[in-house]
Amino acid sequence: MNSQTKLQAPKQYRTGKLLPIAALGIAGTLYAVKWNRQRKTAATSHSRMLKNIEHNAKQIKLEWHGMNRPYRVFRGEELIYEGAEPKIVDQNLVPGTLYTYCIETLDDHGNVLERMRIQTTTAVEFREKENILEDLLITTIVTPDQISFEWEPIEGVTEYRIFRNGVELETVTSCAFTDRGIDHDENYRYRIQARRPLQRSEQVKWELKSVIANAVGAIKKDSSTAMAADEEFSIIKKIGPIKELLKSPEERKLEAGNWQLRYTTFLKEEWLKNPNAASQDQVFKGDHRSFDPESSEFRTRGDVFIDTEDPSVLLNKATGITEAFNSEQEPIESASSSEEGIQLEKVLTDDDRIKFHLDHSVSNPLVVSPAIDYHVCGTFYKDNEYDLVGIHDQAPEHEVYLKEPDTDEWQVIHQAHSKGLEMMADPMANHYWRYSTFTK
Repeated sequence: MNSQTKLQAPKQYRTGKLLPIAALGIAGTLYAVKWNRQRKTAATSHSRMLKNIEHNAKQIKLEWHGMNRPYRVFRGEELIYEGAEPKIVDQNLVPGTLYTYCIETLDDHGNVLERMRIQTTTAVEFREKENILEDLLITTIVTPDQISFEWEPIEGVTEYRIFRNGVELETVTSCAFTDRGIDHDENYRYRIQARRPLQRSEQVKWELKSVIANAVGAIKKDSSTAMAADEEFSIIKKIGPIKELLKSPEERKLEAGNWQLRYTTFLKEEWLKNPNAASQDQVFKGDHRSFDPESSEFRTRGDVFIDTEDPSVLLNKATGITEAFNSEQEPIESASSSEEGIQLEKVLTDDDRIKFHLDHSVSNPLVVSPAIDYHVCGTFYKDNEYDLVGIHDQAPEHEVYLKEPDTDEWQVIHQAHSKGLEMMADPMANHYWRYSTFTK
């Protein structure tokens, strides 16, 4: 997969946080990282049918292996090409938008011999996003006997671990993977997982962040230098049954609807000790639970309601009660954080999609401490596909769920365990995630 845009280092999405580290004794702790600055290029398409794909902000070029047959190409339900050349250039597209193509190979009588579906995106004109995954070009190719993925390289990542339905398949060093021998009736959930050292976007700042992060990892008993200093990436793709995806465009039923996205942060511990020994608030009460979309115990919760039929986005938000105790676990004070730190931003709508940004920065209301920070960009399309991209501190627990139209069942989008409250400070590495679908 070739791209006509270049990756840029993501900007830090929050500033001004301080971690009390004077007592950590970080003098002499240095971190040496072998940084691979050479950008990798994804190989020519691994799909049996697709030969090459190129993107820019307003066009997508597709080229497939020819069979000296007539072809027909649909974008969504619209027929955009009929001819004998095994390639098209689809122009006048919208930057940063998901597009789905169906390529049909016909016989001399116009009957379909073979069908291939491709889901990909146009590039963006300017890469100034906080989350590198938000503008990452990812292509999914579905044929009768295989599912292929191709993606832009993430600078500094040397290998990618591939999982299918929770089972690890293999580790790849190229930015492409093909899964063969697929069951035509089954849903699949693929996860591409990677990590890298903290981005060297600003040399001095990066070196300071690395020293602090590695010091925390080396001293904290339940952590490690890699845990504190490595950014984590999770790319998840939900794939519908091949028998449904490879139906003709006329057979597919596409209906807009109402969605509910739930993002909750919580503390899994029952009690947490205040690291500030001078404070009267010696112990805080945690939420004492595991992942659960319906739990009433949480630090913060944001529910986003998305209507793609009558385009609108609404936000309901709430914060839990923070309770402080002395060393004998006798109650001292309690309060709830302000909900003002949870905001819906930049809601955009057009004929085919609705897009929003959810910003979150909420601190402990009783003591001075780093905030719980996260950011989500959600795009919901009227063909019922969606693309969610997020970035968050690696503390506390983060959980994201979704209810699809006409269902009451929560679908797991993203879950991340806490790696210690120290990870909420600005010098620590973040977790980047993306979840998108190809089901219709």
